[in-house]
Amino acid sequence: MSGKLQFREKLNGILALGKEKQYVLTMEDVEKYFEEDVLSEEQVELVCDYLLSQKIAVTGYVKKGGTVVEKEERTFSEADERYLDTYMEEMASLIPINEREEKLKEYYQTIVEIAKELYTPTFFIGDLIQEGNVGLVLALEKEETTEKEIIEEIRQMMQLFVEEQEEMMHQDNKMVEKVVFLDESLKNLTEDLERKPTLEELADYMEMTEEEVDDILRLTGEDDDEEEEQ
Repeated sequence: MSGKLQFREKLNGILALGKEKQYVLTMEDVEKYFEEDVLSEEQVELVCDYLLSQKIAVTGYVKKGGTVVEKEERTFSEADERYLDTYMEEMASLIPINEREEKLKEYYQTIVEIAKELYTPTFFIGDLIQEGNVGLVLALEKEETTEKEIIEEIRQMMQLFVEEQEEMMHQDNKMVEKVVFLDESLKNLTEDLERKPTLEELADYMEMTEEEVDDILRLTGEDDDEEEEQ
């Protein structure tokens, strides 16, 4: 247990360090911070994923995304395909009028390649590409930035976007589970009590606070039914 607590303290510490460094760390920062712990490759990946989930960018970290599989053609939606075709045509025909557009034309194919690599059907690929463009702009604002650092900045911004989308989906799924549990609890308690349960009874049955149950009731509209009955 003490080991778990120490590791939790270390996570809090690296999170604080990331905030001190304007929400950007390097892989060297992470490895140096945990050098006494001798973390495995999988543990380092978990630490970096945790930092990403907390909106801390980790320059130099490439998310593996789980099991490595042989390369295969990605299946994009019609909207994604239309966007990619239009975007590629516009960039190919772009005549730069300033340095920013010159760099955009120089890196647009790299941005599209990374977007295709990180893409999942849960979000629009256009949004992911726009995040890559933002990463490019941020990289160009830094002095004496190398090509490698520019690409890392682009990838990091896109990875942060993916993390945010995954976290939103996770929260949505949790809420759906709570709504289903609420429906089942209401049905069971109503049958047992032969009447509609009170908020206190429902909270006790679900092992949740009354405030939590009330929030779910408001979401489902059940609280409006109760007010009408009163």
